[in-house]
Amino acid sequence: MLKLTFIDTESAWDEYLHEDYRAIDAAGVAKLERQGRKRHNQACKRIFAAAALDLVINDDRTMAIEGLTAWTEREYGDEQAVVEGLLDHIRYRPDHRIVSYGGLAAELPLLTLCAMEHGMLLPEQLRSNQRVRFGEMRPHMDLALELKGQGRDWAHLSEIGLRMGMPRELFVGKTEVELPRTAEDWIDVRRHVSCDVVLTAMVTLAWLRVQGRISIDMPAAIYNLADWFLRRTGDETRMAEPLAELRMRMAEQMTAEFDLAA
Repeated sequence: MLKLTFIDTESAWDEYLHEDYRAIDAAGVAKLERQGRKRHNQACKRIFAAAALDLVINDDRTMAIEGLTAWTEREYGDEQAVVEGLLDHIRYRPDHRIVSYGGLAAELPLLTLCAMEHGMLLPEQLRSNQRVRFGEMRPHMDLALELKGQGRDWAHLSEIGLRMGMPRELFVGKTEVELPRTAEDWIDVRRHVSCDVVLTAMVTLAWLRVQGRISIDMPAAIYNLADWFLRRTGDETRMAEPLAELRMRMAEQMTAEFDLAA
């Protein structure tokens, strides 16, 4: 049995932190703002939304979706509450391995900074210098790093999804999430970060299968995840149509494989 929790966060620049940094290192900030473009140091970012999807892969090749939880500043108040919710979620599942896409470069540094600022304790899976035996899955696996291997190029999650035949509409605007301003914007962000962990799960399961770590039927797994999330979010969302298309593609693939086997 393999228990997994997929995580993702959304963050935005804190201009107050940026201006404080400018005050102590004006020359350094100037280098970041050449050609009229404002750039920031990563420590000037704050998390405003997060999500976690819990899955269990059983020894009989079945998959159980245990649930999806999301946190936003609009519902919980501030960055501290959002991060605390996510960290507690992980802490209460000590037997789950955490999976992110690019998390070692993006999520983990910001989660750690927030924990340092507010005196929170990171759960075991996210602490540094985790040791594992050869061939074991890490307590926190960054799938982007696994896919990079010894190469120099990084692949975005959307690139992997497209290679796997997912509709491109699922990834439109994925890298351009701004701090919400209206109630509708906050609802969209909640759905967005929730969809991200579902897409991460789909890609990760395919990777785990080709590595021989699980032996589930991939079209069925992707179908179930797409169908489950579609029923959870409803037909009125931007992701509804591409998710329905993905579900149909997987159903057709399962039918074709069944007919071939017969």
